[in-house]
Amino acid sequence: MRLQPIVYTRDMAQAVAWYGHLLGMSPSYQSDIWTTFDVNGAHLAIHRVDGDLANESRVGISLVATDTLEDLLQRWSSAGEIEVVRGIQDETFGRSLLLTDPDGTVIQVNEHG
Repeated sequence: MRLQPIVYTRDMAQAVAWYGHLLGMSPSYQSDIWTTFDVNGAHLAIHRVDGDLANESRVGISLVATDTLEDLLQRWSSAGEIEVVRGIQDETFGRSLLLTDPDGTVIQVNEHG
């Protein structure tokens, strides 16, 4: 069994571009309805829906950074596409920050100490 978080979107092209930039990679599979990114042995799926996103289930997404959070923020903000909801915070496991994607899904990015 493999864990596969699914992000629901109304705009597949926008979501694929955003997540591709965030992850620094191209999708492993892409269609108008379903796209996947292979991320270190796991899969992040994006599914297009035509209805109200409020009626779709939501998932929590946590990414573990391999670069410093400052380096990631600098890279992401240079394209002007990343909305930071909460800046870098000290946590019991290391540090984290919160972002939102274009559909409002909150993503936590962790840097383990």
